[in-house]
Amino acid sequence: MAHSRWIITLAIATLVAGCNYATGVAPAGQAVPIIQNGILVGYLSSRETAPRIGRRSGGAMRADGWNRIPLIRMTNVSLMPVPGMSLDDIVADTDDGLDLASNRSWSIDDRRLNFQFATEVAYEIKGGKRGRLFKNPTYTGITYEFWRSCDAVGDASSWVMLGTPNCGKGEPSQTGHVGHGVSGARFRDVQVGVGKW
Repeated sequence: MAHSRWIITLAIATLVAGCNYATGVAPAGQAVPIIQNGILVGYLSSRETAPRIGRRSGGAMRADGWNRIPLIRMTNVSLMPVPGMSLDDIVADTDDGLDLASNRSWSIDDRRLNFQFATEVAYEIKGGKRGRLFKNPTYTGITYEFWRSCDAVGDASSWVMLGTPNCGKGEPSQTGHVGHGVSGARFRDVQVGVGKW
């Protein structure tokens, strides 16, 4: 599946603390490419599954306690910075859009196809400048269409590590800390909704 050529994602199990018990531990600092230049090139894997697909383990099998079965689950998957444009440059290059900030909630179906996210605020962008402030904006879409619509990713000056302490998986349920590093990025033709402040 091809995504935007701007998309480079890495799974790095050691960037921030993950689940308590890792059984598929990868060498410290190992980064597993997932998407490079918009092309799917890798997978989250464990010591058990990686040899079956001709790969080395990416350290993605984890459990949240000694009495839980380890699961292959998302580690710290990050959208890597792309040299050339800062977030301010991306805003200046945008005629009409929204600058969404502060993730508030998320929902994605079991197949990871349809999603909806909400943030706390958004700034209207008109003529390359941030303007009016909106509260509780949402954006929704189909995953592969969303990633294909990316036409700019910011450089390292806007890269931050964000995350959640409660990524849930499994039956019985297991929770884990997950980090996502990201630079400011621009996506075209995304369905959004906002409330006025």
